[in-house]
Amino acid sequence: MQTCPLPFLMVPALGRPFLLGMLYDCRNDTLIPGNCKDWFIYSRSDVESKTQENTSFELLASDTISDKSSALNVSASLKASFLSGLVNVDGSANYLNDIKSSNHQARVTLKYSRTTKFDQLTMNHLGSKNMTYTEVFDKGTATHVVTAILYGAQAFFIFDREVSSSENTQDIQGNLEVIIKKIPSISIEGKGDVTLTDREKQSKDTFSCKFYGDFALDSNPVNYEDAINLYKSLPKRLGENGEKAVPVKVWLYPLKKLDNRAAQLLREISENNLYKAEAIIQQMTDVKMRCNDLMRQPTAKNFPDMKRSIGQFREYCEQFTLMFQKQLAHTLTSIRRDQLDEEKLMEVLIRAERSPFGKLQVEEYLSRRQQEMDTVESFINKLHPVKVLSSEHELNKVVTDPKVQYIVCYCFTSLNDEEEYLSDLRKWLQTDESSTNDIHQSNKVELWIKNKELHQKARRYLQEFQEFSQSNTTSNTQSNTLRQNIQYIISAFCDTNNPGASIRLYEAGSLVNDRFSPPAKPSPPTILSMTHERVKLSLKPADYGKEFVTGYKIGYRIHNEEKWDNHTIETPAQEVTFKGLQPNKTYEFRCSSMCKTDQILRNNRRLQTGWILEEQWR
Repeated sequence: MQTCPLPFLMVPALGRPFLLGMLYDCRNDTLIPGNCKDWFIYSRSDVESKTQENTSFELLASDTISDKSSALNVSASLKASFLSGLVNVDGSANYLNDIKSSNHQARVTLKYSRTTKFDQLTMNHLGSKNMTYTEVFDKGTATHVVTAILYGAQAFFIFDREVSSSENTQDIQGNLEVIIKKIPSISIEGKGDVTLTDREKQSKDTFSCKFYGDFALDSNPVNYEDAINLYKSLPKRLGENGEKAVPVKVWLYPLKKLDNRAAQLLREISENNLYKAEAIIQQMTDVKMRCNDLMRQPTAKNFPDMKRSIGQFREYCEQFTLMFQKQLAHTLTSIRRDQLDEEKLMEVLIRAERSPFGKLQVEEYLSRRQQEMDTVESFINKLHPVKVLSSEHELNKVVTDPKVQYIVCYCFTSLNDEEEYLSDLRKWLQTDESSTNDIHQSNKVELWIKNKELHQKARRYLQEFQEFSQSNTTSNTQSNTLRQNIQYIISAFCDTNNPGASIRLYEAGSLVNDRFSPPAKPSPPTILSMTHERVKLSLKPADYGKEFVTGYKIGYRIHNEEKWDNHTIETPAQEVTFKGLQPNKTYEFRCSSMCKTDQILRNNRRLQTGWILEEQWR
C-alpha cells in the first residue's frame, strides 16, 4: 500500500465544471457542490492570469482503457476512480466511454488539443484566514482546494470502418491512419484542403466519424467531409479571446497545508492492484465486442436460440461489471480514508478472478461458441441451397403442410449445451457479496464437436443427407413430381436422445423416424451366372442405412443407346435375373436402392452378354 505525500496535485478536468477556490475530495475524486466563494474569499486581484496558447495533435490507433486514459493524461489514482464509476466525465472526456462494438472494426482517433490561458490564485491568498466556512476542516468533506486552472479545449474525432471477412483489419487500419494523418496538415485558419489519391478518396467514403469535444456544435460530424469542415472551424469556436474555453487541467492544493484538522488522502492502492482491476474491466469490454461479433454471424441469424444464449451471456457479463465496479468503488474510498486495508481490495480481485466470470472460463466459453458456430456454418454451406428453418416451431409449419408428403430434416440437436454454464453465471450473480473466494468449479461441458464419436456421426449424416437430397436432380417428369412431394430441411432443436445431429423423416405431417439413415449408394452388384441371353445378379446394399432399404430399381440398356429399361423390385430381395438379352451385346446396368421416400441412389455396371467385356462403375 502506498502512503500519499502532500504536494500540489494536477488532475485533468475531464469535462467537470472546475472553478478557482472550489473544494475537491480526492478520496472519491468529486467536486464539493456549492459556490466556490461560499468556501473561499478572493477577488480578481488575487488571480494571476497569463496567456498560454498552444495547439497540438495526436493520432491514436489503440482503443484500450490504458491508452485512452493516457491520451487524457489521467493519473493512476484518477483512473482507479474512473474504473470504479466514481467519476462522471463530460465533453471531450466522453471519449473514455466510447468503445468499439466489434473486433471487425478498424478505428483511428485524431486528438485536437488547444490551450488558451492559465489562471491561479496567488500563494499569498492561500490561507485559512480566507476560508469562509471552516467547518469543512472539522467535517472532513474535502481534501483539496482548486488553486490553478489551465483553460482551453480538446476534441476527439473517432473514425470507424467496418471490416469484412475478406479484408484484413490491420491493412484497413493502416490505410485509415494514412488518410487521417493528413487532416492536421490543413491550415489552422481553415484555408486549404486535404489532398487525397483516387484510392484514398474512395476509401474515405467507407468510414464514419464520431466527435467528442469541448465545443458547442449545431450538429455532429458523421463522415470525413464533415470532420474536415469542423476541424477548420475549431479555432474560432473558442471565441476571439478564448472566452469560451473550458478547464482542461486543474491544480489542487491540500487543505492539510492550511489546517491540520483537514481531511486528506491517506493511502492509495498499489499500481499492481490497479492493473488487475483494469485488466478485469478491459476483459469485460473485450467480451462484449466478441459477443457482438458472434451474434452477427450467419449461424446466429439462422438459429436465434444461439443468438439469445450469447446475448444472455453478454448481459450477465455486464451485470458482473457493474457489481465489480460497485465493490471497487466502496473498497477504494475506504482504503483512501484508511478505513480498510488493501487486503480487502485483493479479496475483491481474487473473488472476481476465481468466479465463473474469470478470464479462463470466459475465454473457454467464447472459444467453444466460436468453434461450434464455425462448424455449423460450414455444414450449412456444404448443404446449400437446402432451406434452413430456425426452430422446431418453424419446422412444424412445414411438416403440417398438406402439399408435402415427405420431409427429410438434418437436425442439429445439441446447440444449447452451454445452458448449464449460463446457469452458473446467474447463480453466482445472485450470491451475497461476501461469499467465499473459493475457485468456482463448474461442470465441464464437452461440446458435440469436441466429442469424436458425435462429430464423426454428424459428418457422416451430413454426407449421406447431401447425397440423398441431391440424388433426385434429374429432368424426367417422375422425378419432378417426386421432388414436389419431398422437402429437404436443416433445423435445430434440443434432442438429448440423439446428441450432436440426426436425420429425421416425416411423412404426412408425422414423425416417422428420428434416427433416419438414408440408404447409401448400393455396393456394385455381382454376377452370379450369365448366358448368351440372360444374366443373374446379386444385389448388396451398403451397410449404412440398409435397414431402411425397401427395394431396388434396376435399369439396363445396350451400351451407347439412350433408352433405359427399368425393373423394380418391391422387396429387399438380393438376387434378380434378366432374360431376353441380345447375344454379344454390351449392356449397362444401374442399381438404385429404394426407401420409403422412393429415393434413388444409383450404382452402374457395364457387361456383355455371354462374357464380361469390361467392368466400369461410375
